[in-house]
Amino acid sequence: MLTVFVRSVLLYGVSLLAMRAMGKRQVGQLQPFEMVVVIMIAELAATPMGGVGIPLLYGVLPMAALVVCHGLLSAACMRWQKLRVWLSGEPAVLVRNGALCEKQMRRASVDLNDLMEAIRTAGCADPSEVGTVVLEPGGKLSVLPKAQHRPLTPDDVGLQPPKEGLPLPLVMDGVVQHDNLNRGRLTETWLRLEAEKAGFPGIQDVLFMCLNTRGELLIQGKGQTNTLLRRVLPPERVVW
Repeated sequence: MLTVFVRSVLLYGVSLLAMRAMGKRQVGQLQPFEMVVVIMIAELAATPMGGVGIPLLYGVLPMAALVVCHGLLSAACMRWQKLRVWLSGEPAVLVRNGALCEKQMRRASVDLNDLMEAIRTAGCADPSEVGTVVLEPGGKLSVLPKAQHRPLTPDDVGLQPPKEGLPLPLVMDGVVQHDNLNRGRLTETWLRLEAEKAGFPGIQDVLFMCLNTRGELLIQGKGQTNTLLRRVLPPERVVW
């Protein structure tokens, strides 16, 4: 029993490494040739996992070969567009200017029920509000509403909103995030000074500290339920 347990743990670890080597993707984002690799890796891991008499290398080596083949195919697809289209397919427009493209729907084996489900999932209750629907190579249906039914944007009313980007987490659970400090061209001395101004004697007392692109610092201490938001940088100091 111990042997089966150890073999299962080892094969589980190898399978995780193999999937990690394929890159960060969700199941719905896998291309057809990638889905084949995933299924084959699962089968190769299950065979020696259940049969103690089968050497582990009989499962590990084929898995490594599949990962290498996947890497070569991915590199080739990035270089040659025709190969990428042949292996992964290309986007297909199922609805154009609000009208159904019946031939494309039949070719992609997408019926009206699937199309209506995608439209409802996208938040459109009325099909007449839909302008374009695209079947992506990964199998996802992208629904784009007509211009008159899309949400209003600042550009529509001639507004110029201030710069907005990803905030920088500077402290997480009492640990200084040095990479983000360097990205913001800030120093640890400055960080500790701001923590003291907020009433925290040390960084270890801070649960979360985050700096947004408006120069505002969000701080929450450990064991506290309230947060503090204060401006600490002028707009010209925001460089990320």
